[in-house]
Amino acid sequence: MNIVIIGDGKVGFALATQLDHEGHNVTVIDNKASVLEKTINSLDVVGVLGNGATPETLKEAGAQHADVVIAATSKDEINIISCLLARKLGARHTIARIRSPEYVGSLNMVKEELGLSLEINPELVAAREIRRSLRFTSSIRTQSFAKTRLEIAEIKIFENSPLAGRKVMDIANMYRQSVLFCIVEREGELLIPNGTTVIRKGDKVALTGRTKELQSFFNELRILKNDKIKDVMIVGGGRITYYLTSMLLDLGIDVTIIEKDGEKCLALVEKFPRVTIIHGDGTDRELLLSENLENMDAFIALTDNDEENVMISMFANSKGIEHVIPKVNRVELGFILEKLGLENAITPKNITADHIVSYVRAMQNSLGSNVESLVKLKDERIELLEFRVRDNCRFLDRPIKDVAFKPGILIAFVTHKGEPRIATGATRVVCGDTVVVISKRKGLSDINDVLAQS
Repeated sequence: MNIVIIGDGKVGFALATQLDHEGHNVTVIDNKASVLEKTINSLDVVGVLGNGATPETLKEAGAQHADVVIAATSKDEINIISCLLARKLGARHTIARIRSPEYVGSLNMVKEELGLSLEINPELVAAREIRRSLRFTSSIRTQSFAKTRLEIAEIKIFENSPLAGRKVMDIANMYRQSVLFCIVEREGELLIPNGTTVIRKGDKVALTGRTKELQSFFNELRILKNDKIKDVMIVGGGRITYYLTSMLLDLGIDVTIIEKDGEKCLALVEKFPRVTIIHGDGTDRELLLSENLENMDAFIALTDNDEENVMISMFANSKGIEHVIPKVNRVELGFILEKLGLENAITPKNITADHIVSYVRAMQNSLGSNVESLVKLKDERIELLEFRVRDNCRFLDRPIKDVAFKPGILIAFVTHKGEPRIATGATRVVCGDTVVVISKRKGLSDINDVLAQS
């Protein structure tokens, strides 16, 4: 597909990287020559220097012939204008990153008039993921998928774990919870387990299921507390904080926000009169302690500085806070976070890129079995995809045990009439179902791609 990306910032570069790796013809527009040069040298993409909100630059980038134009600059207005012009020039689909809370409520009213195929708000999506992550401890890394119907959670197997030394099928019989063991990471290698796979000390195990079922399973393992979250401290008063605070207040949770920008503090006080707003430096440990950090149920670091977020999250972790979630934009910090016990970090740019790549894959095969959602795991070595089953599916109404799948493929869940269930050998899929596939193979775009002979 011919894809034009406007804006070569964090989100734009993440998008260009994924779409380039999937074999698309990608053109990137940016008005900073140094930034554009770095991307061109790193990826097999075309760079166009200029303003993506002008017809001349869009034409130079080939927007008039593009299958999709993605506007991902830091300014909502530029993104909206760029998409409007690209659509007028002939682009088939347009996607805009819209971040401002002022536009969120009204965007649906004018989406069709603007010619937008999709709009995405990274900060709003990130806030939703943080809210969901608060249901688990910091030692359990979670991510939602399948339109938030299901979660994937990762735990490390320690020596005293009741799972160590047991086969997956024996664990299922012991606990009788509707969760699925889907990935085992062992000494850097990734395995997609079956019933005979033995879970070992030191393994990192990913499980999927509904939130309540995962919570119940972790409760039985005694690695999850049942205490309800009552008090949350947030450092940083940006857009994610704005969305997250509204969500937490709706849940009856008391929120304390620490922000060093005076104007942001005033805006937050005006918007959230019930919230405690502290004008101060959230990296000041004395300030954190004086504002009752040690009695908080959760601590969330949302400043614009990754290092600050990691540092203060480590401090909160050392004080025994059950839920500690830092925002981290640099993916390469993932290894360090794991070592520090901060696995549940949030990365807005990756959430955005995954969402848009999922949409692009669905467009590729709009007449067949579309990718409904996509999540990349384990440094993008594993993909978790949800397919919509159409009548071109070549294993309709056949027991899964009778179907030959490619190596590295696991049929995890089948959702029938809105009800997701773990797939078994006897499971059959019918038109209209959605199927969750866990794959070590990249670039699947059609449900028939999972077959041994497709």
